[in-house]
This record gives sequence, structure tokens and C-alpha cells, in this order.
Amino acid sequence: MHGRNGIKSRRWSVVVAALAALLGISGARADVMPCPQAIRQMRAPHDEVHVLRTLADGANIGEQRFHAVVENGALVLTVTTHFTTGEDWDEHAEMDTTNGYRAKVFHKVERIGGKVVAEEQVDFGTGHVSWLRDGTRGEKTFSFTPDTYIGPMLGVVLAEVPDAATRAAAIQAIVFRPDPEVYTLRADVLQEENFKVGNTSEPTTKVRLKADLGSVQNVVFASMIPTHYFWFTREDPPEFFAFEGTLGYGGRELRMIPARPPTSTAKAG
Repeated sequence: MHGRNGIKSRRWSVVVAALAALLGISGARADVMPCPQAIRQMRAPHDEVHVLRTLADGANIGEQRFHAVVENGALVLTVTTHFTTGEDWDEHAEMDTTNGYRAKVFHKVERIGGKVVAEEQVDFGTGHVSWLRDGTRGEKTFSFTPDTYIGPMLGVVLAEVPDAATRAAAIQAIVFRPDPEVYTLRADVLQEENFKVGNTSEPTTKVRLKADLGSVQNVVFASMIPTHYFWFTREDPPEFFAFEGTLGYGGRELRMIPARPPTSTAKAG
């Protein structure tokens, strides 16, 4: 999945970084996403396996394994992603669940053939961020608002959007492209639909996540920042089911679907 687009990706990242600085995107503020009681009181680990397929032709390009557990009031996420190209990602994220979802730490390591080629570390408490990309290391310090999230956290916190009164929410997200910046993203419920997996389907709610740069700038610039789509089950509480968009810096567009057809609420397709 992680094929890079070379000069095009670098040019895009430079433009977006400049745009963020110009518009002051990192200074925006939104509410901390609520954490349902069912998550705070989760006793057994939760595991999921998803396959990655290209949007262009549906070709299999990898697999992602997701493990979640609550330990001492924190939701701990471990995500391992293997691509058919031989690239592997290991991600570790922690969020405090005492008073809504509040990010604590994030660590990601990318390897090719067992060799570390990229790394990202974020301490949300101190604001310290460090990274390795293309053989170069960097560091930066942010003043994160409590509603700032990253990577695998999004599939968890956005599950609350379908149940929100407005069926919409705004959050901050730290994104590496390749240097880190913080952007305001808006999540909106688009529709409820039956998501087909093989010969079965799952009742889901489709949520769109896109840049929110303000009424004027959205018209001119928002299309430059990738839009992502998430599907969540219509259970209580909703759970992440599928994803469409890009993963990581310079990633190809893909769709992430469950490795096995749904069973609990599945209907014949």
C-alpha cells in the first residue's frame, strides 16, 4: 500500500504545510470526543482483522490487525499492518478515557525487510514530536488542544459521531506529510447503508472526514487535503467496520474491509 508518489507527494506536502501556516489551522479548537461507558468498562481485549484493497481494481495489498484493551483507565491500541510489498507498520497508541477520549502517546515504526525506514513519536502531554523519514530525523514541540488525535485513534473517536445530536463533529489531527502539522478536520454522517462483504452485508453508518479550513478556504483549498470515509456498525456503541482513503505519507487510495464476513448482524446479500 505504501507506494510513494515521489515528487508529486513532496510538492503536495510542501503546499499543504504552507497553507496550514498561512491559515493558522493549528490554532482551532473543538470539543473532546466523548467515551462511552461500554468502552471505559471494557474487560476483555477486542481484536479485529481487516484486509486492504486498492480502489482502482480491488487488488489485495495487505492486512491490518487491530488489538484494543483498557488498562488503568486508558484505552491501549496496538495496530500491525503488513503490505504485500514487504513493508510492515507497528503502531501503539494510548488514550485516557476518564473524561472523554484524550490522547496520551503515539508511536509508529515502519520497516522494510526488517529494517527501520521511518518512525513517528508523539507525547500529547508535553507536546513533543519526533520523527525519522528518508534518513533524516526531526523534532518539534506543539501546544496540543485536548481534542487532538492521530492515526488509529480516529477509527475509535469517530464512532461517536453517528450518535451525536448534530451527527457531526470537529477534531484536531496531527498529520505527518512528512513533517508534522495539526489540522482541523470535520466529520459528518453521510448516510446509513448496508455495507456488503462477500455474500453478506452489515448495517452501517457512513462518516466523511475532511479538512475544515473555513467557508472561503474550503472552496479554494480543501480539495488538496485528502478526504476519508469511515463506516461504523449500528450497534450500541457503534464500532469501526470499514475505511476508504489513504494510509500514511504518500499512500495509495485503498479500501479496508473486514477479513471475514460479519456474523452477528449479517444479512444475506
